[in-house]
Amino acid sequence: DWSAPLGDIVSGGTASINSNAHGGMGAWALATPIAVKLDGGSKNHIIVGTSMGLVYALEAQWHGLRSGWPVQMRHPVEQKVLVEDVVGNTNLEVFVVSTGGDLVSLNADGGVLWARNLLTDDETTFGKAAKTPIVRGTSPLSMGDVDGTGRLAIVVVAMIASTEREHMHRPDKHDVLEHRLYAIDAVTGDDLEHFPIVLNKGIDVLTSSSMPQPLLIDLHEDQSHWLNQIHGLSSEDIDKIRQINRRAAADFTASSQPRPHGGAGRGVHIVQPLGSTLYIIEGSTACSQTVDVGDTIPSMVQADDVHGTGGLDLVVTTSRGEILTLESDTVSYHPLNVWNAGVTRAPGSSNAQAHGFSSTQGIFVHPMSRVWRDILGVYIPITFEIYDRRPNIANEPNRQVYEVEVRAGMSAKRTIFYRSYNTTGVYTERVQIPFGPGYFSLTVLLRTTHGIVYEDTFHIGFNVDYMGGLWLIVFLPLVLASIPIFMFRRKPNWEEDEDYGGSRNGILGRAPPP
Repeated sequence: DWSAPLGDIVSGGTASINSNAHGGMGAWALATPIAVKLDGGSKNHIIVGTSMGLVYALEAQWHGLRSGWPVQMRHPVEQKVLVEDVVGNTNLEVFVVSTGGDLVSLNADGGVLWARNLLTDDETTFGKAAKTPIVRGTSPLSMGDVDGTGRLAIVVVAMIASTEREHMHRPDKHDVLEHRLYAIDAVTGDDLEHFPIVLNKGIDVLTSSSMPQPLLIDLHEDQSHWLNQIHGLSSEDIDKIRQINRRAAADFTASSQPRPHGGAGRGVHIVQPLGSTLYIIEGSTACSQTVDVGDTIPSMVQADDVHGTGGLDLVVTTSRGEILTLESDTVSYHPLNVWNAGVTRAPGSSNAQAHGFSSTQGIFVHPMSRVWRDILGVYIPITFEIYDRRPNIANEPNRQVYEVEVRAGMSAKRTIFYRSYNTTGVYTERVQIPFGPGYFSLTVLLRTTHGIVYEDTFHIGFNVDYMGGLWLIVFLPLVLASIPIFMFRRKPNWEEDEDYGGSRNGILGRAPPP
């Protein structure tokens, strides 16, 4: 694989690499590898794509290739691959996109489930026109339940350019036309309704190849339906959701209809920065809103309760080093509706790439336990919920294993609780922190049989004010002991007075002279 040319020379490559290693030739791994157990067995696999277009699944323990891998793509693979169980055989599917717009879904053995190009066949066919559109690079992939029907979708932005046939491999001869936002069904590979969407239609097109990863987040005012949806949807529920989405799309087209915060549809919103413009799109209706921040947004937008108000905030960074927060007092915070670790949903969930509410599995801490408080005592009660709505999981009991850890921080050396569960549901466990009093970030992690890690983090104080009661221990016994002393008073009796009616010897003990 070291005979591969540089990424920016391969057809469709967008990377700019300068290296004298291997004579200037090499298959570069330009994206972060992902580590999972593809078949849920005992072997860990590292999946990574290269600028030669090969996608590898390496067995970490034995330094060998998994059977059926590598898989050859037509163009370089410069973005991180995604893994998720969407088919229903409880093995993971691998989703790969190349710089030329080829998107493929692979099974655990490297077999192709479906493959397509982001452009249609009519667009990629050279006809009488002198130029034809091509894909000149893509953003990293995101995954979530875009329309709220319970089916995961792949979301990606592609830069569309045009060129002549003889200049297909000459990036300097490509004329950038537009940027398109795609939402593709992860099971079938078909475009979702209302997609693709042209983001910068009628606007000067940026020539930069940097396209941040789309953020999938629910900005609707009402999110109560998600807590029922994470346990699975029936066919009747899906039909009702589709009807809600159709009515929401019809209301959007009628200007006289009032629009609730975030729209009236279900599913998630797509927040995509492009240049200095922030596009916020409701996935079920394609209703969009734009915000211009006045400077280039080079990285993915983050979402969390930054200000501690119980609402959801969007965090936007600019190329000049500015950090902007877009605060909402209407969208409530939920730990499954955040994205706060760069291109991953949580710091310890580097291989869990789906939006929290949309994910097939997960764990979250209930509000009763995540409320900020200072606990005075030995044990900390934590109530959390495990959910698993993978297709066909009910028929795979050997996959119903959920390993839960609680850490005082992020390090595995600070694990304070571990237990394996065989059923989903709500659990309350009592844990003890052996590291003394202080403020702690408790991280609750769920590890599945495929090695995918889901996590939730909350903050508490543990015996911080334990000295506040020390004065009671010292002074309370003294106060209680002194109460009887002060309350008891002996009344004198004149009959007990020795001077009354007694001897007349005087104070010296003898009688006075006559």
